[in-house]
Amino acid sequence: MASLSKDKNGSKRIQWADASGKRHTIRLGKINVKAGEAFLARLERLIASKLTGTPVDGQTAQWLAELPDGLYGKLVGQGLAEVRNATEAHTLGAMLDEYFQTMSVKDTTRVRYAQTKRLLLDYFKADRALDSITTRDGDKWRAWLVGKEYAEAKIGRDVRGARMFFRQAVRWEMIPSNPFEGVKAGPRTSTRKKDFITPEQTRKLINAAPDADWRCIIALARYGGLRCPSEVLGVRWADVDWAQNRLRVRSPKTERHAGKGERLVPLFPELRAELMDAFELAPEGAEYVVHHHRDRTANLRTHMRRIIDRAGLKDWPNLFNALRASRATELMNQYPAAYCTEWMGHSQAIAEAHYYMVRDEDYDRAASTPIETPRPTEGVSECVSLVSQNASQHEAAPNGNNEPNGAQIEKGSAFMLTPSECCGSLQSEPMGIRGLEPRTPAFSMPCSTN
Repeated sequence: MASLSKDKNGSKRIQWADASGKRHTIRLGKINVKAGEAFLARLERLIASKLTGTPVDGQTAQWLAELPDGLYGKLVGQGLAEVRNATEAHTLGAMLDEYFQTMSVKDTTRVRYAQTKRLLLDYFKADRALDSITTRDGDKWRAWLVGKEYAEAKIGRDVRGARMFFRQAVRWEMIPSNPFEGVKAGPRTSTRKKDFITPEQTRKLINAAPDADWRCIIALARYGGLRCPSEVLGVRWADVDWAQNRLRVRSPKTERHAGKGERLVPLFPELRAELMDAFELAPEGAEYVVHHHRDRTANLRTHMRRIIDRAGLKDWPNLFNALRASRATELMNQYPAAYCTEWMGHSQAIAEAHYYMVRDEDYDRAASTPIETPRPTEGVSECVSLVSQNASQHEAAPNGNNEPNGAQIEKGSAFMLTPSECCGSLQSEPMGIRGLEPRTPAFSMPCSTN
């Protein structure tokens, strides 16, 4: 369709013929052969699109958007491209600001997306033109995140967030294609080993807590398996059913799902003990179990790290999630999965991906406990023998003169053998021609075999 040629002075040109046979030429200047062939491949796609009247694909559209004005003008002169809009190009900062103005999410989700926004602006800068960000830039941005030694799960969240931002920019027709569409996001869960907080460590944390509020925060997260801070700070004293040993938990995270806005959690003995102590110390008329630290913007992680240090323990990542995951793991080893997911407020798939852990004691128990192969009970064996006996007995001899069934002989003396000639007819007279079958007299008894 098109061909790449080289002039005497070393410059390259591309020639092709349109549907009427008229020849066209685009001079590329002094570029290397590899760059010329890449341009030729893109140009052939563009020519084919014009000849067939079909829209250009995403990669070709992005290639057009990234072309310098000089080369793009040559395509416009040949009728292969439309004149570029002379209005000011959209910038990354302006697009992100507009996106956040139209975003309708929870405050915690907005904070997480704001982290991705900051990382994009740190790398690309706010005044970067959107149409200048290529797929190569998207891969470089991800490599930059890896160089900062972020967790794989965080990198995946940021890549998916950037992809969502730019997908909206495509919808708004700010750019022709999404430069983050093919960027590898990675796993949604961290591959880092989860930390199981033992009951002994939990007791040290509670003893090191500065007040009753913090003892309740730790107990609700570790013994109750509540999400912190969203579920922990929402627990009221009216939600504690001392008589029925139940705790009503409201879940802002899952309230958008039908029937998932709240759940009942057993008032486990260790949790009940901590709540009873806190109830005795609660001020008159207190509504919430955690009376202080109710500011949603308060940094509970900083205070938690101080408690961990005061307890003489080593800091671990995912401070509060590790407490919840430890409780989920304990419940999984003692109760059916349906109970655990109901009490914890998540699905089995989420539990396996984010919460369940294999502890050292699980390895020790498996190494010291042999696995027994189940054997059928005595009643089951007798039933199997009886079924086999009945099946052989019902295989009658062909006529009264033949020997009993061969299969019976092979089975041995454990099966009853009865010659067929010893059995009388089940009916004493023939069936009538019309009407109902006559009454059948009593069965004749088999003759003596003595």
